[in-house]
Amino acid sequence: MIIAAWLSWLLPLLGVPLVVLAARHSGRLGGWLAVALSGGSVAAAFYAALTLGASTTEGYTLWFPPLSVTLQVEVDQLSVLVGAFVSFVSLLVVVYSLGYLKDEPGQARYYALVMLFVGSMMGLVMSGNLIQFYFFWEVMGVCSALLIAFWSDRPAARRAGLKAFVVTRLGDSSLLVAVVFVAVTFGTTSFSTILGPGGIASLGTGTIFVLGLLMFIGSMGKSAQVPLHVWLPDAMEGPTTVSALIHAATMVNAGVFLMLRMYPMIALPQLSGSLADVILAVGALSALVGGACALAADDIKRVLAYSTISQLGLMFAAIGLGNLTAAAYQMVSQGLFKALAFLAAGSVITALGTREIDKMGGIAKLLKFTYAGFTVSILAMAGLPPLVGFWSKDAILSSAISAGLFPTLVLLAAFALTSLYGFRLLFRVFHGHPGEAVKSPSEPPLSMLVPIGALSVSILVAWYLIQAQPLLSSESWLPGPYALASSLSVIGASLAVAYFVYLSGYQRSAALIRSSRGLTSLRDLFHDGFGFDKVYGKAYDGALGPLASAVSRLQTGLVEANTALLLLAVGVLFVLFAVGVL
Repeated sequence: MIIAAWLSWLLPLLGVPLVVLAARHSGRLGGWLAVALSGGSVAAAFYAALTLGASTTEGYTLWFPPLSVTLQVEVDQLSVLVGAFVSFVSLLVVVYSLGYLKDEPGQARYYALVMLFVGSMMGLVMSGNLIQFYFFWEVMGVCSALLIAFWSDRPAARRAGLKAFVVTRLGDSSLLVAVVFVAVTFGTTSFSTILGPGGIASLGTGTIFVLGLLMFIGSMGKSAQVPLHVWLPDAMEGPTTVSALIHAATMVNAGVFLMLRMYPMIALPQLSGSLADVILAVGALSALVGGACALAADDIKRVLAYSTISQLGLMFAAIGLGNLTAAAYQMVSQGLFKALAFLAAGSVITALGTREIDKMGGIAKLLKFTYAGFTVSILAMAGLPPLVGFWSKDAILSSAISAGLFPTLVLLAAFALTSLYGFRLLFRVFHGHPGEAVKSPSEPPLSMLVPIGALSVSILVAWYLIQAQPLLSSESWLPGPYALASSLSVIGASLAVAYFVYLSGYQRSAALIRSSRGLTSLRDLFHDGFGFDKVYGKAYDGALGPLASAVSRLQTGLVEANTALLLLAVGVLFVLFAVGVL
């Protein structure tokens, strides 16, 4: 038995009730127990990565006998790489939570949901079949919605949690149809079987395309791709730790992971690249839309949320271009620098008591450690060599250059937007004149600074680890000379524009925008997220609003009771599906 691979996800899952009991006695004790369980998951995941031999799938027992579904782990280069990354970031976020939420009520609920989420994400990564994968996929979705609505006394948080749950269900329903089809057609959902010669490849071309499209729509919902991206910016109503863990580094990567796992289906010759073209188009569009909206957002966390949509779009674009290694490393690098950006932003919010960028400024000398961490994250996000973001982004650009002029120009535009909104945040938050919220801020406690420092170091040294590790071939991610020159030119030009527009000439540029009807309209379009929320709002009012009102009458008004009822309902529905009733 591959014990480490099993323990990496079983430890946090089995620790959920223990965390509840400990936190009921003392929130601090529950937090430290969560840290210990996360540390055990990290140790197991890294051991599995370091001792990886040949790829293998190991089953333990029948999970659901009516469908002959075996509880399986898939241990290969992709699962151990992503597992090590997810567990590492999760541990740092849990440590950060000790200081960030030390005075908050409801810590038993928080740490239990976080452990359930971490165990589910790790279980998803290690899953050996689609049914097991989908089970953890859904548990993550429930945990995400509940953690977004953690501050349940805030109407905005409750609405954001409901919105995330409803929108991601659209994608999840699509994936469920695909899972049922695979199970009925082949009598199994084991990845090793359905991706083999007698699996999906034996189906007709049209059937394969529809099946792949259903799975991709599921990925779009989970990974917040246009047009199923609208839940992610509002998800910033949750604690910053939740934003860093779920909505930057882990859950939003689940859709990308699914496409990487199912890539043998995407690359089947009978599809002639048609499904890959769809993935490339959606990824490129999401990269542009997310980048443009990030450029106009005035909430520091919403900027980072839109940035996440854009960076995930780059991963899907890489998959569409056929560069799986670049997509996998972009997943890792984005998770590291975006988690760092969120944790540093959490320190700023804690110190200033606001999320509005216009009320910040001039705090670089007051929050030196936080400033250093945030700067590292922004430079890595822009793709400055040799930071970790450089290798993955320039590898994607190299693939685009090989594919043709149009994808090259689109990705260069996305890279330019990334640098612009990143430097805009850096200049507006830490430089210039102090805003009205800047009084006498101080650095956060050590439990919040240590994860910021650890992530900063990881970003600085990860490029070396990427070159040294044998998990994925280096040939497909080394950037070419044209990509390198183009990328550095974009970074340099964006830095110059951002400096003049958002720092030295900020007042003049703001006055210019106000005086120009076209620029004002463009800014408002970006700020409103291209109007997607308005469209969904009308659809909700017309069709889903009455249903939501009916469901609300069943609620008890108690968060714990509602959470228990929701988890019970999800469990019952899944069991009914598994035994063939639904």
